[in-house]
Amino acid sequence: MKRFGLGIVLFGLLAAGSGMAQFAPHEMFRPAVYTNQQGQTLPYRISAPQFPQKGKKYPIILFLHGSGECGTNNIQQIKAGLPAMMRILVKRPEQVIVVAPQCRVSQWWVKKLAIEPDYTAQERPMNSLKLAIEICEELMKTHQADPDRFYITGLSLGGFGTWDAIQRDPTRFAAAAPICGGGDIKKIPPALRKLPIYVAHGARDQNVPVDCSRRMVQALKQNKCKKVQYVEYPEGTHLIWDKVYGNPKFVNWMLSQTRKKPWWKFWD
Repeated sequence: MKRFGLGIVLFGLLAAGSGMAQFAPHEMFRPAVYTNQQGQTLPYRISAPQFPQKGKKYPIILFLHGSGECGTNNIQQIKAGLPAMMRILVKRPEQVIVVAPQCRVSQWWVKKLAIEPDYTAQERPMNSLKLAIEICEELMKTHQADPDRFYITGLSLGGFGTWDAIQRDPTRFAAAAPICGGGDIKKIPPALRKLPIYVAHGARDQNVPVDCSRRMVQALKQNKCKKVQYVEYPEGTHLIWDKVYGNPKFVNWMLSQTRKKPWWKFWD
């Protein structure tokens, strides 16, 4: 049996007035634990409309944290990067579902980081990543999350996890934004060429070499991917996520993407 303890937040209340920025992340998210049919569990935090409109579907963002936020306390994962994004989201008129799971130190989003050019992804995804996606799929069934506007993003370790997820099943997502991560340059399925991807990295990153992102972007472009954007911060170190997530243009770009084609767009 799948069990959800869904914490709900009304974005309209948070966004009202100039005091919006006073709300801390833990006040915008509620804790929950997902349990699948096999009894496997994953703690997560969720922010979602308290009073969803009947029949309306809401965009859903899956946020994957970095290695420094691994653990079991179900709070650390919303302290880096995500607050900057939330400050943008609460100002928007459209409400959004945001899911932030937490993986253990022993159960990363990926088994090994794609640091070297010859990195090869493992055959199966890590269980933590699988469960994180399952949470979102369940929300699509039960809490009006829109499967055509399912976005994935992550920073550092979460950036590697983002690459891993979209390389395994790019058709699942409407857009992706891996921040200072990397992936398997040999694994470019045809459907990945059609996925809008926003890649960002700091040129002076001493934790994750900037070549990790550069290689992935080059591999995508060599495989005729026309929907990849790459932003490299010349003076940026590893800690660039607030610049990315705190940029309204980035958030607007992501939420404008959809898997559903306009009726008039009959080409690719």
